[in-house]
Amino acid sequence: MSPSGDRATAPVIQTLKMLVGAVVGALFLMAVALSFVLTFGPPSPGVLVILLVLGVLSHVLIENVGYRATAVPLDLDATAARNRAVTVFRSTLMMRLAMAESVAFFGLVFAFMGRTVLAYDLGAAISVLLLALHVWPSRRSVGRVVANLEKDGAQTGLSELLGFAGPTDGPIQRA
Repeated sequence: MSPSGDRATAPVIQTLKMLVGAVVGALFLMAVALSFVLTFGPPSPGVLVILLVLGVLSHVLIENVGYRATAVPLDLDATAARNRAVTVFRSTLMMRLAMAESVAFFGLVFAFMGRTVLAYDLGAAISVLLLALHVWPSRRSVGRVVANLEKDGAQTGLSELLGFAGPTDGPIQRA
């Protein structure tokens, strides 16, 4: 990519990565803070099962809803198409982030109910896994949104803007 392309890409992708990184960092800091307030006793088996089920449900919800995007109209010029694509990608990223982070929220609730930080730790670990898989701007997450944005034939240039131009690691799935 040309140096000018790198400068254009950097602010968008770096901002998104910093956002996701800040959320992961906040989840970790919450675990540290809770360790001073709550005990390290084991959570009840029911809580473990509920958090695991919530993790699976969040994953399924993100897979089926989190990447949906209305196709960009063919009549938009390149700049407008790219701007719309960036806006849609940011909004879908935020939606996926909220769905992934919800497991940590329920872990926090269960941690205070059971007075054990380990309930939160499990919820946060599941959330971090979901954030890494679905929210971190990767070739896969960008490709899934781009496939929906460009399904009617419009070219958004979003993959190139975010630094994921070139051959993919496999087929891009449509949501």
